[in-house]
Amino acid sequence: MKKLGMMVFLLAGVVMLSGCTKTYKTVDEYETAIKEVTAKIPAYTIEAKQNVNGAELYYKTFVKGDKWKSEISMNGGSSYMAAILYDGTDLLSYSQGSPYALKNPMLDMLKDMDSETVKAAINSQNPTGPLFYWREGLALAALLPAEEDGSGAQFENQKSNMNGFDCRLIKFDDSREACVSDKYGIAVYHKLVAPNPKNPAEKQEVALNLVKIDTTDIPDSTFDLPSGVKKADFDTMMNDMAQKMKSFQ
Repeated sequence: MKKLGMMVFLLAGVVMLSGCTKTYKTVDEYETAIKEVTAKIPAYTIEAKQNVNGAELYYKTFVKGDKWKSEISMNGGSSYMAAILYDGTDLLSYSQGSPYALKNPMLDMLKDMDSETVKAAINSQNPTGPLFYWREGLALAALLPAEEDGSGAQFENQKSNMNGFDCRLIKFDDSREACVSDKYGIAVYHKLVAPNPKNPAEKQEVALNLVKIDTTDIPDSTFDLPSGVKKADFDTMMNDMAQKMKSFQ
């Protein structure tokens, strides 16, 4: 009897060490479970890299509630040249050293749409969006075409590991796949094969890989504009520049 008890104890230890996790029958079932995980996470601070046709971009993204900010680097995160910010009211973009944060006119165009459509449109502008919105595959609209809703998603491997993170590899269709972390509730890898915007006859592979993640809370001031930077639409910015040019004449 003692031997049997010892065997059960050792077996339990082996299961824990092997990282054995629940097997989900469908991606829908898994998505429901993942929503419970993300609901308990106060905020995300992630770093990710994106490869597009051999070129690499590096992002640092902050997410808290509906607000998010993604900083963009071309030198692996040593410095950030620009940022895209949704502060809960306006969708903004600004470059390092610029006194203006330009408002995206898309929100004015969508003012009569339902809240879910507006939210999806806003989140589609986040370059690391595919990691957070892995089911829909939301991605930078200027780079990628609209994608399917992920209704045909199937598990490829429920015990995968990508970029050093345990995750479940999900295939949505022939052009898109993602690997989702049970622990963090977001994808740690996302790949899309899509037509090249410059030449639709060609295909390009866009891979987004998580590098770092922190899920501790972040201050609301994270989503404030840098000191000396003000919101402006395109016309306001051009008028300001015209006035400055006159002052030098």
